[in-house]
Amino acid sequence: MLDIGLVCAVIVIAFALFASERVRVDLVAMLILATLAVIGQFRVGFLSAEEAFSGFSNEATLTIGAMFILSSGLTKTGAIGWLSRRLTEVAGGSDTRFFVVIIATAGVVSAFINNTAAVAIFLPVVLALAREHGMSQSRLLMPLSFASIVGGTCTLIGTSTNILVSSLATDHGLAPFSMFELTKLGAVFFAIGLLYLTFVGRRLLPDRAATSLTRKYELARYLTGLDIPAHSPLVGRSAAEARLNQLYDVTILEIIRGHTQIHTGLRDMKLEAGDFLLARGALDGILEMKRHENVEIRAEAKYADQSLTSAETVLLEGIVSPSSSLVGSTLQEADFRHLSGVFALAVNKHGETLRDKVGKIRLDIGDTLLLQGRRGSVDHLADKPYSLVLQTLELPEVRFGKAAYAAVILAAVVGLAATGVTSILVAATVGCIAMVVTHCLSLQEAYNAIDWFVIFLLAGVIPLGIAMENTGTAHLIASALLDVTQTWGPAAVLSMFYLLTTLFASVMSHNAAAVVLVPIGIAAAQELGLDPRPFVMAVTFAASSSLATPFGYHTNLMVYVQGGYRFADYLRVGVPLNLLLWIAASLLIPVFWPF
Repeated sequence: MLDIGLVCAVIVIAFALFASERVRVDLVAMLILATLAVIGQFRVGFLSAEEAFSGFSNEATLTIGAMFILSSGLTKTGAIGWLSRRLTEVAGGSDTRFFVVIIATAGVVSAFINNTAAVAIFLPVVLALAREHGMSQSRLLMPLSFASIVGGTCTLIGTSTNILVSSLATDHGLAPFSMFELTKLGAVFFAIGLLYLTFVGRRLLPDRAATSLTRKYELARYLTGLDIPAHSPLVGRSAAEARLNQLYDVTILEIIRGHTQIHTGLRDMKLEAGDFLLARGALDGILEMKRHENVEIRAEAKYADQSLTSAETVLLEGIVSPSSSLVGSTLQEADFRHLSGVFALAVNKHGETLRDKVGKIRLDIGDTLLLQGRRGSVDHLADKPYSLVLQTLELPEVRFGKAAYAAVILAAVVGLAATGVTSILVAATVGCIAMVVTHCLSLQEAYNAIDWFVIFLLAGVIPLGIAMENTGTAHLIASALLDVTQTWGPAAVLSMFYLLTTLFASVMSHNAAAVVLVPIGIAAAQELGLDPRPFVMAVTFAASSSLATPFGYHTNLMVYVQGGYRFADYLRVGVPLNLLLWIAASLLIPVFWPF
């Protein structure tokens, strides 16, 4: 019983850490791995060292890594972007037709590539088209995320959770999922999602008009024009030498010298008498600087987006993605300004705009940065290590000549796996090599495409499922649940497992929820003398379609701030859809996968 108590303690502590959001999810996963590995060294039969680190070599982890590369190949060649633009032409001038085409296309694409990649591809396209159609982006971005989530339930490769649960099922002696085994219920989920979002969800969504970025971040009062008179101590010194940022928390965004606008090398440029500075800082810092440095405040100056944008510079937003190196660190710790050459003017965290001491704000997934930088230098922010999702109307440079190769490679991977010629892991691995050999991707781009956040999350939580099985924890929890529910009948018990998984996935990682509940579901089925597959399917679909909170799925976080949403918006729109999917799953899983 001690071993069971230890596993339960790890589960409870991990659940609390996941729910608190105070610690990065992938770090929590590594803490789980380390804790289980250490306990395993002192408890015979608990978890061997090989089992503790088996998550790194697990078929699910390797397959998901390969799928990231395949998704990147489609992105880099513009295959998906081309498809989305062609289909939106079909929508014509009808707002409803435009809405349906956008979310339907995103859902179909998400069935074959990673959800996060699909939303990242469609996000700039949707924002641009929303402006053209005069639609509020808040009416489109949440449906975009939801469509990618329910679309991902349609195939084995649609989400990382599907691949993970298939691997877990195999580890428990069940047959792995076939490529399209999930499609029969996934198609129902997608149809329900499409109909709900079109006829009900749209009416529940907020209609918040887009504002200029300076107004959105209330930045105008933090932008000040400063004149440098001849008697100022700043003459002949640079901002770095004068320690303007450290002493006054003031950042120079632009120097106008005569008729010349200067945007680069500002930190180390010697200031001259007559220079005009566009500076960002709080009022108390600006006044302190005026007192000590004898600068003159140009009080009549008014600033908007145009003040921060020129032929050389651009103002834009960047969303911190799950794979960004900025997650869990501050811009100051990451030396962001020096290494990227881009200024961060403000940060929006869960709807709250922060403008003071921006460099010292610890960043989380879904935070949005207001950025200013040279037009030629901001594009790299979308790549590793920063991996920001940029709000820009300009699509990244793509290799359109290779789009056909990328599409054929993905089709071959799907075809080989679907027909049983080879496993999805072998097919995906060969597909990755083909992407590089055909120059759809460079080798470095292939390495950069892998979302190590997800890889380490999986590697950390997979051993937890093994420990639950080794120690009998899964069977004990299953027995406890069945003591309460077994009189309800198999269908009701299955429905309860779906609902329980949905609740878990809403407050912790959907993959972690699957790892915890798959062994419990299998144990419950065995206790009842039933086929475990329906219970595995219930956990799969519930974990893959968490819609009720912005934290239930990465794509929800990606559009959270961008759409100007509040937490209540997700509850209002997501909970009814989750309930509809729960009812559909409860009725249809026993039909498609009989007990």
